[in-house]
Amino acid sequence: MNYLTDKHKQLSESQQSGLMKWFGQLPMDKKAVAIGLSLTVGISSAAMAWKGESSDRIYFCVRTPQKKLVCQDQNNRPFRMTPYYWEQWKQEGMPRQIVRNPAMGVNGLVKATNQYKPLWAFGGFLGFALAGWMLRHCQYEEKQRAVFEDIAQKRDAAKAEMAARSELLESYRDVAIAEVQLQADLDLIANDRTVDITKAEIYAHTEIEVTQMEATDAIFEAQTAGMTEQQKAEYIKQLREMKTPYLQGSQTLQGTIDPNDKVTGNEQSAIAPTDKYRWINNTIGYPTLIFGGMGAGKSWTTREIIWKKVQAGWNIVALDPHGTQVEWRGVRLITGYKEIALFMQWYMAEMRQRYEDYRKSGLTEEQWTERLRNSGKMLSVICEEFTTWTDNIVEPMPDDCEDEKWKPDPDFIGKWFRCAMTESRKQLMIPLFVAHDRTMEILAKAKGLSKLRDAALLEVELIATIDPITTEAKASGRGRIKLPGHGQWIDIELPKLDHKRIDFRLDESRTVNDPPTIDKATLERIYELEFNLGNKAGDTQDEPKKLSPQAQKLYEYLTRTERITADVREFKGNFKVAGERFTVEQIKGWMYEIVGADLADWIAEGVIKLNQI
Repeated sequence: MNYLTDKHKQLSESQQSGLMKWFGQLPMDKKAVAIGLSLTVGISSAAMAWKGESSDRIYFCVRTPQKKLVCQDQNNRPFRMTPYYWEQWKQEGMPRQIVRNPAMGVNGLVKATNQYKPLWAFGGFLGFALAGWMLRHCQYEEKQRAVFEDIAQKRDAAKAEMAARSELLESYRDVAIAEVQLQADLDLIANDRTVDITKAEIYAHTEIEVTQMEATDAIFEAQTAGMTEQQKAEYIKQLREMKTPYLQGSQTLQGTIDPNDKVTGNEQSAIAPTDKYRWINNTIGYPTLIFGGMGAGKSWTTREIIWKKVQAGWNIVALDPHGTQVEWRGVRLITGYKEIALFMQWYMAEMRQRYEDYRKSGLTEEQWTERLRNSGKMLSVICEEFTTWTDNIVEPMPDDCEDEKWKPDPDFIGKWFRCAMTESRKQLMIPLFVAHDRTMEILAKAKGLSKLRDAALLEVELIATIDPITTEAKASGRGRIKLPGHGQWIDIELPKLDHKRIDFRLDESRTVNDPPTIDKATLERIYELEFNLGNKAGDTQDEPKKLSPQAQKLYEYLTRTERITADVREFKGNFKVAGERFTVEQIKGWMYEIVGADLADWIAEGVIKLNQI
């Protein structure tokens, strides 16, 4: 045994007998034999002590006046006593009616059958006590041994768990290596294809330029046909001396002076690539708050930041309660407070799902972020007019809740705001809030969260100035920026813009302010309304297809809620008929009927755009 101190050892040894010290040194089988012998002695002694009598007894009777002998009491127990007490009674005056019982022994005397009964009883007690003592000693040692065995079992279990984890990590490592190799092969193939496409574009562009040069030479030859060489030289000199030459394509007057300005209209960026605008790059990867008074330029600056996000490969979802698709071309627009609430509910569910997938992935944070980026799941949520959300947005009722039991959470906006501020960056679901001020009373009425706002949000304040002539607020081109977790505000210069960006499509060659093209269906409807009023509809187009009852109810629901675009994942929880809800596949089937009846068009998977008549 390990002792804590010498005093502990002295006390323990003083309380332990030599017999138990000897017993403790025996092996387990000999200990069992010793305990068995002690129990045998105890049981045998107890049995010997149980039988027989340890002393002599005199049985006697009482003679009644009728000369009858009464030898038992009312309970049929015989009258008896030891010879010692019989003699004491005789000396003290035994009545003459007391006579010995002639039926018992010799003149009533019965000799003792077990004179050593007390010794046998003591022997039984001693055997049982010694066996119990030895068992208690074994129990104490077994208790100590159990502690070590428990530690050994835990050690073995820990070794097995570490071996399993090591094997699992090895499997993860093999899978990660295979994924990296596959991604590298795909990137290499994509790079080869990009090089081939670039070569083809260069060849095509070169061929076009050569053709244009040949055409220009042909035009010049046609214009100077019949002229002498001297007349041609004078004509060329006259063209060179013209003060206002004709501008072609995207060429500008500045472009005729600066040869570096030979770019097309869709390649010109509204933000000049100078160091003073590099602060915009910080707003791409951080949750950002843009605030300022009316006329400070929030909308124009926000759209330039969105354009940078689009160029960086982010998927944009604009939550604009009063927005129109005309001003948000190329991004997914969600308008209306109810639709925004449904998206917010989806946003938090998607956030929880991504974190759950991340915990199960076995990847590091950087590897997980890279996977999201490579799979095109970078999502930026633009929260326009965020100041008005708290007064108009109510938490949508979940699918598994009854109408009469549903009570919306009054802090629904605050919870979503906190989730978007603190949890979005690791899962690449970055929000951008546009508001009039930075106080927590305005931002989702989340009082007491100013420290969280300072630590989690990148804030950009736009400063307005007053026009001295019109006395109206207008953008000053100046602002301030504060990085998350820093208390210092840094002065910045806003990009100089000459128009509000409304088109965020990367593959569009036309200018951003061109009106949208009109499709065939819209032209047919315009023709019916404007020019074919006197004829039947069947004269110009087929009779509209009839909808099934459920599809008709779905179409009436969508028009009644004034939806322009309808996403099945957003309105599924609110659409029901006679209290019955439906699956996504059922609703998609009815959406196919609505599209087939020329009442809507597909714009994405599970998303339709209603035709406005």
